[in-house]
Amino acid sequence: MGLDIVELVMSVEEEFDIDIPDKVQETIITVGNLADTVAAELARLGRPADPYDIFETVKKLTVERAEVDPHKVTRDARFVHDLGMD
Repeated sequence: MGLDIVELVMSVEEEFDIDIPDKVQETIITVGNLADTVAAELARLGRPADPYDIFETVKKLTVERAEVDPHKVTRDARFVHDLGMD
C-alpha cells in the first residue's frame, strides 16, 4: 500500500473516529472496499451509519487526497489503477 493510500486511510480513520487494522488495510483496493470497511467497523462499534453517507464522505476525502475529478471516484474505482494513487 502506497503512501497516498495510507494517508487517505488515516484521514478516513480520523474522520470517522475508527481504527482500521493494517491487515484489513492491505485488502482495500477500491473506494467501495474502503467505504464498506468503514461501515463494518462503525457497526462493530455500535455506531452504524448510512452507507450512502459513508461513501460520500470517503469519496470527498479521496477527491481531496488524490486530486481527481469527483466523477472518477465511484464504488468500483481502484485507488492505484483508476485514480493514480500510490
